[in-house]
Amino acid sequence: MKEIKVIETNPYINNYKTYKRVAAYARVSTKLEMQSFSLALQIKHYVKEIIFNPDYIFAGVYADHGKSGTSMKSRDGLQALLKKIYAGHIDLVLVKSLSRFARNTIDALTIIKETRKLGVEFYFEKENISSLDPAIDMIFTMMASMAEQESDSMSQNISWSFQKQAQKGKVSIHKCVGYTLTKDKRFVINPDEAPIIKKIFQMKLDGDSNTNILEYVKSVGLKTALGNDFVQNSQIISILRDIKYTGQVVWGKTYRGKNNNEKVTFINNGERPKYIIKNHHEPIIDMENYNKVQELISIRKNDYRSTKNTTGWANRFVYSLMHEKYLHVKQKVKDNPKYDLLENEKARKPGSPRIYSRNATHVLRKATIALARNFSDLEAKFDKQVKEHLDTSHLDKQMAKIAEKIRSYKKEYFLLKKKPELDEAEQSLMFELEESIIKLSIQHIKIEDETIPLKDKLKRIKDIKKAISSIELPMDELPMDTIKDIFDVMVVVDPENYVLVINASDDKDDLKVLKNVNEIKPLFERVSKSKTTALSYVNWKIILM
Repeated sequence: MKEIKVIETNPYINNYKTYKRVAAYARVSTKLEMQSFSLALQIKHYVKEIIFNPDYIFAGVYADHGKSGTSMKSRDGLQALLKKIYAGHIDLVLVKSLSRFARNTIDALTIIKETRKLGVEFYFEKENISSLDPAIDMIFTMMASMAEQESDSMSQNISWSFQKQAQKGKVSIHKCVGYTLTKDKRFVINPDEAPIIKKIFQMKLDGDSNTNILEYVKSVGLKTALGNDFVQNSQIISILRDIKYTGQVVWGKTYRGKNNNEKVTFINNGERPKYIIKNHHEPIIDMENYNKVQELISIRKNDYRSTKNTTGWANRFVYSLMHEKYLHVKQKVKDNPKYDLLENEKARKPGSPRIYSRNATHVLRKATIALARNFSDLEAKFDKQVKEHLDTSHLDKQMAKIAEKIRSYKKEYFLLKKKPELDEAEQSLMFELEESIIKLSIQHIKIEDETIPLKDKLKRIKDIKKAISSIELPMDELPMDTIKDIFDVMVVVDPENYVLVINASDDKDDLKVLKNVNEIKPLFERVSKSKTTALSYVNWKIILM
């Protein structure tokens, strides 16, 4: 006879309910007031739907307003949502419809497939379909392709319309220094500005540098087309390159196209029609002088390219507190690296001391070798400083307090909701509880979103450690690519003092913070012999920011 033994269910196993962390994504594609109202309604709808669903944990509502459906990288709300998904904080995303999600088929399907691997679901309400359903791949491709073709067709029609206008000599023009733009969209020579434009071209022909021309422009008070001051050499180059000063207008210099399914602007090198409209308006510069200036600019550009590889190591890497600007390598004596200077002609203050490239590279070499050689002893100190920079415990405590309040209010709210009838006071209390729960839930999400980037930055720390361990000793040449993976910037305090910054957070350099690098506790510091006769020693230290 069979003997059957019953194994009782363990009351401590599977006695919990699995809650989904749910977010929503909303988007409207234009900035019309009606669409603004529509977006606000979408957000309010999703907030209430998620927060007051007993099976859901609110994970935020992410929205984009006035963003194109064809470009997903430019949508800040969507990118923030994806960052949170990849960080493991979301299980389900509610979206109104496929068209609200994206028209870019490739990017959309890539996102769906990547999040599907993570077990994250997108639910599209209008189509009543989940991204976990394999059938969505075909449906999404068909629907998104149709929308994408519609967008491309519209772009082509607009482009065709502009092209036909250009064939008739009608093109849109904008304000231009040296001319006054009339109400009927015509260029008329500005008698005050035109002589300055002529002078700019003549100075270039006479061999003046762009910096000297800029100083002249500043001295006469010339303003840009938008009414701002001229502050950069690039603005002078833009004037010198502008063919409008010869009385011509060129339409079709650039065109919009796709690169990896993203819409980008390309320079037109013959791929599309280009129209040159001559005698469009009265010229300020004759064609002969204009062409001579273009040749001078081309020669200078080629000279720059020939020296770029040998002198560009310091660009956007060496910051001087004396100049309050980034420095670049400037050769005092051509073809003699011994005299290479680190300089910024625009910002150099009278009487400020010279910074020599050979001292900077010497410090860089010494600091990199020392860090690689001693990192096994420094790692504990390094990790401690990283923890101080990326500590989220204070934010975690804030979230815990808010979460406890939300639980308490929700408990009271759902008890009231279960009642068959509510008196006036209970209805008022329920409304207050609802408002408080929504407010606290949104506050909780904002703090949670602050912690995600901090935790993501731990990957940056791993990359820095990997770069340090990859340094090969002895070091014959400076491995600049690896060095820049470790150090974000070298700060020159003065000719005797250098600070190398390891940017643990991977945030962009805050110039205000760089001014206070001497106040930051160093990870490592040393004194090395100077490579110039003017100084005996240089001091350097490595800090973590």
